[in-house]
Amino acid sequence: MNSEKIFIEALQYEIKIRDLYVSAQDIVDDERGKKIFNALAVDEQSHVDFIEYSLEILKARGQIDITKLETCIPSKEKFEDEIEKMRKKIPERILGDVKRVLNAALKLEIETSRFYEDACEKTQGPIKEIFNKLLEIEKRHEDVVQIELDHASNNGYWFNFMEIDMEHG
Repeated sequence: MNSEKIFIEALQYEIKIRDLYVSAQDIVDDERGKKIFNALAVDEQSHVDFIEYSLEILKARGQIDITKLETCIPSKEKFEDEIEKMRKKIPERILGDVKRVLNAALKLEIETSRFYEDACEKTQGPIKEIFNKLLEIEKRHEDVVQIELDHASNNGYWFNFMEIDMEHG
């Protein structure tokens, strides 16, 4: 697959999820939720910036410095739709509460991760390294969103695993 084309597609994914997090900050009343969505929006914006930088460098020199790709989202230890579906616009105002926003975010993070998995299979060398790093970062985002969704749902799950009360069965 053409490297330039795959970066343009990646940019579409990153803009979509960034816009969701930016709009979520206006929807959520909870200050903790606002901070989480802000951190995710900032991190996604850094991906947008990196991919735009990568496109410029790729056009000019053909090589990209992967060390410029960073994330402020910690790993979980520390803390399948097609492209057409991703191109749909995020509603001006997402209806519902934090859980709905988190569900939408989780869906977009999973779709983005799947795109990066596919990109890793279709690329090689330094370009593949970049998409591997982006995939690793998106998996962290999935983890954070899943933790927050479990917390917001208060459903006895933590990090997608059922909590067990050892004292009461």
